[in-house]
Amino acid sequence: MNSFRSTISKYHLKPYKYKYINKACVIYTDQGNFVLKKRKREDKDKLYDYLLAKNFSFFLYPENDLSDHDEVYHYLDEVELPKEEKAKDLMMILAEMHTRTTSYKSINLDKIKKVYEEKMATIEYLKKYYHDLEEVFMMHVYNSPEEYLLLKNMDKIANTLEYSKVLLEEWYKSIVKIKKGRTTLNHNHLSLEHFIDGRDAKLINFDYAEYNSPIYDFVYFYQKHYKELDMESLYRVYRHKFMLTKEEELLLFIELIIPGKIVFSTNHYYNSVHVYNLIQYLDITRNFILKEQEKYQKRNETNET
Repeated sequence: MNSFRSTISKYHLKPYKYKYINKACVIYTDQGNFVLKKRKREDKDKLYDYLLAKNFSFFLYPENDLSDHDEVYHYLDEVELPKEEKAKDLMMILAEMHTRTTSYKSINLDKIKKVYEEKMATIEYLKKYYHDLEEVFMMHVYNSPEEYLLLKNMDKIANTLEYSKVLLEEWYKSIVKIKKGRTTLNHNHLSLEHFIDGRDAKLINFDYAEYNSPIYDFVYFYQKHYKELDMESLYRVYRHKFMLTKEEELLLFIELIIPGKIVFSTNHYYNSVHVYNLIQYLDITRNFILKEQEKYQKRNETNET
């Protein structure tokens, strides 16, 4: 509360109650309820004005001077909705934002090649990393729970890495043939926590927003919520309003499917949880990608006929 005192004084706010939500402070006053947070980027005014110029208004505009050190927003009460319903609304608004902020830029082949080489290097590194782990674990007379679980699923990890390599090769062969790529404004921190749903639905927290391929908002959202939400139906909602190109979809699949690196600690329980989560993620994600590729193939066959 003390860190926001100067802003509260400047705007003559008289809170009778307050609470912290993460690093933001909600204050309750006779003039209404407000959210105060520290300003993290200097170009927020340009970002918000850009969105308004693009006729996109599904975000909270600060109530105070954007030159202040803090940001002040009206506090919106959220309507209680099932997570799936809220996520569906979020996908529709995300597609709307991407549609309205789309621009096209010439493909930089040097950057494309760099992305390809970095991704390929990551895949090769992970192949060696997990192969070396497998050899070490197989030398143990008795395996710990996490070692046993990893050994049991090592083929799945190896096959996933080979599959990601195939996707990467297909993406690279396709992307070098096109002249222009699509760029959108990405929220870059997309989650249910950063979306207020109700009569006046709003995206919040644009602190990390940047211009990039549109796929990265869905990648972040997927990795945040894949356990609790039906990503296949949500992706369908998003694609219905904002159709990804073949190259964009391949890059999306690559970003999703390359497995993470597990670093083991001395805690067997947490190690086992990390291995289990990795295997679960690979199962869910591979199934998601294979279904989407099957749909893509069927669409192409239908268009050809």
